[in-house]
Amino acid sequence: MDVLVYKLLHLAGVMALFMGLGIGLLPESAFRKPGAIFHGIGLVVILVAGFGLLAKMSLGFPGWIIAKLVIWLLFGVLPVLAKKKVLPLVAAWISALVLGLIAAYLGIYKPF
Repeated sequence: MDVLVYKLLHLAGVMALFMGLGIGLLPESAFRKPGAIFHGIGLVVILVAGFGLLAKMSLGFPGWIIAKLVIWLLFGVLPVLAKKKVLPLVAAWISALVLGLIAAYLGIYKPF
């Protein structure tokens, strides 16, 4: 596949992830299950497309990829932390925004 297809799939996964987080982190939402489904699908698509993109671009395994994998893991744990009330909902929303911005920064600038 072309690099642009992998980028498009990666961005579609990001959109699904944030849509799932937006739905799933609502207090007492009737749509919590669809939110969890979108969250999970988004995480899988991000991972598969990201590794496909990494292989296609022949970048190796630089440090910013490891940082993005840690962010990916944190995105995976975020709904659990919010549901178990380890993190308040507002903190979970702000964490999602900050993690997304850091991931975008790492993907655009590739600092290390």
